[in-house]
Amino acid sequence: MVNIVNIVASTRYSNFIDVNEVADLLDIDYEQEQFPGMVYRVKTPKVCILLFRSGKAVATGAKTIEDIHTAFKQLRNDLVSNDFDIWSEGDCDIVMHNIVTTCDISDIMDNNKLNLSNLMIRLPFEKTEYEPEQFPGLIYRGSEPQVVYLIFSSGRCVITGSKDFDEAEYAEQVLKQDIKEVLFDYSV
Repeated sequence: MVNIVNIVASTRYSNFIDVNEVADLLDIDYEQEQFPGMVYRVKTPKVCILLFRSGKAVATGAKTIEDIHTAFKQLRNDLVSNDFDIWSEGDCDIVMHNIVTTCDISDIMDNNKLNLSNLMIRLPFEKTEYEPEQFPGLIYRGSEPQVVYLIFSSGRCVITGSKDFDEAEYAEQVLKQDIKEVLFDYSV
């Protein structure tokens, strides 16, 4: 079963927002010389939104889709209450860009640790990267669905690149099937 650990999504409130004025009115530290986006932090749910002059907002840190909607609504309410000219809520689509999930495939490993060096050799070479001196996990790029897996010897995995929860669950099943085939072939 996959668990959501982060969702990245975006929306657009208008064609232009004076981010300096937003920062002043909402008492937010904003250093445009360091980064063009103003950081708007939502405490409940704990979500961080980057607001740009283009009117685009990118949210990260959410654990549920409802958290994304709640955070964007809170920023919208702050903008409206401070008389910013923004589009109506119906004109602001929310787009999911990346859902990061974790899963555990140790149930298919017979309580053994994965030998990532052997796994790298057995999986399609052009889809894998494993440099244990730099990173302790194997990076495996899936074709269908197009996600990236970080696989650790314990059987814990991170799946990134899913656009929705169903795709993340499907990605977990594909990974388990790929690993089962590799483990079965290796044992023969």
